[in-house]
Amino acid sequence: MKEAREIPAKRIGAHGASETNDSVLVEEPLEIYVNDRLYTLTMRLVGEEIPLAVGLCFTDGLIGSADDLRMIRYCNEETGNRIDLYLGDKSKDGVSIIRRGTTHATYSSCGICGSELVTNITLSMPKIEKRTRFGYAQICECQKALEEMQTVHKATGCAHGAGIFDSHGVFLSFAEDVGRHNALDKAIGKVLLSKSADRASIIILSSRISYEMALKAGRLGVEILAAPSAVTSLAIELASAINLTLIGFLRNRGGNVYSAPDRIAP
Repeated sequence: MKEAREIPAKRIGAHGASETNDSVLVEEPLEIYVNDRLYTLTMRLVGEEIPLAVGLCFTDGLIGSADDLRMIRYCNEETGNRIDLYLGDKSKDGVSIIRRGTTHATYSSCGICGSELVTNITLSMPKIEKRTRFGYAQICECQKALEEMQTVHKATGCAHGAGIFDSHGVFLSFAEDVGRHNALDKAIGKVLLSKSADRASIIILSSRISYEMALKAGRLGVEILAAPSAVTSLAIELASAINLTLIGFLRNRGGNVYSAPDRIAP
């Protein structure tokens, strides 16, 4: 497994110490260049760098679909730690790319560290108008499917997961990463590249839902964003404003629906 590495460690327990090997997640930096300018640096799980870069540019608003990309490639180096994207004529102009450039760095543990928080974001985001009815049990089945796919987390205990499903609960994409934001960007990048973004209706996360995660889900236009963990107040405010159904503490026995509850049938 290239995502994990066996590292020697000393195990301390009630009966003393012993030598052991532990599966440790491999974390590496990734530079994303847009039109030959450094756009961002993120720490990520090795692998699936192209979906990560595409998803990040989409959720940041640089592109509206994969069709806005003229070219995407790995830099000609062996490490795989740089991705070059070139935008087509219909995508965002270079002003925002230059402005964010080297001052915009994201880190796996704290989301948008170092970048300017977007103000009045809901004014630029369309409301989610679809009113599909989902059974609560269907959402739980999607969560179960996500858990079964999380092989890196099972091996290391150190990876977040994100899964995207259609309105019938059919799997569309999945990703794991050291950061919650990266995992979701990867999963979104995959549906963009596979031209299945218009079918995306449900996103399941493995951990807490913050404002940034709700923002990414809102940009994709899904109806449901759910997780077994807690939800922040700002995530609820954003979800309410754009009519995104937000579910926290997702369990088989029940969960909390914080916004747009009419979509969920008991």
